[in-house]
Amino acid sequence: MQWWEELFRDQMTGYGEMVSRRPQSLGARPALVVVDVVRSFLSSRGQTMEEAVAEFPTSCGPVGWEAVPHISAVIEAARRAGAPVIYTSALPRSAEPFGGTVKGELARMNNPMDWPRAQEIPDEIAPKPGELVIAKPKASAFFCTPILAYLHRQRVDSLIITGCTTGGCVRATVIDSFSWGYPTFVVEEACFDRARLSHGVNLFEMNAKYADVVSVDAMVGLLNQATLVEAAVR
Repeated sequence: MQWWEELFRDQMTGYGEMVSRRPQSLGARPALVVVDVVRSFLSSRGQTMEEAVAEFPTSCGPVGWEAVPHISAVIEAARRAGAPVIYTSALPRSAEPFGGTVKGELARMNNPMDWPRAQEIPDEIAPKPGELVIAKPKASAFFCTPILAYLHRQRVDSLIITGCTTGGCVRATVIDSFSWGYPTFVVEEACFDRARLSHGVNLFEMNAKYADVVSVDAMVGLLNQATLVEAAVR
């Protein structure tokens, strides 16, 4: 039993087959989505949580930097396998026309997501030329973005989700991925949230309802063994 399943040990009635169902297939053409792993959620390396939040109020602090090597490992495995890698960040100055990504932003004129360097992706996981970077106005990578057209053109048949926050943009993206019919995988150590409880509860809920939550080692192993179909893009 995973640590995040232990949180529900005494409250499992009602989950039944949702939790125990068979694992999904990775498919012949998976794609990796790296959700919002940017400076506004990381702040600077080596800071305490208090220091990180002082730099960016949206920051998740040290847990974000702990996840970066795991995210990097999945990215490199996806690239070796020839799987498309997609990054998301926040769309600058989107709060006024679209409303905030969370309700608190509606009351703020000085949105931290619009601050200088807020949407920088760290060098450790930086996109390579040709990899898609999507600026999104809301939590989900699917909301008012071109991701579906890209997935269709690349003939993607399953999605691997990493990034932050587990209970926010990751979960929103996972639900929409599932809703659009993609077998969806969440890489546990390659996701992060401000609080361990929120991280764990959302891993459990996504695993029960919308996705398979797997370890970094398991996902890297799947990608290393995969024989992927090249997209017939013209």
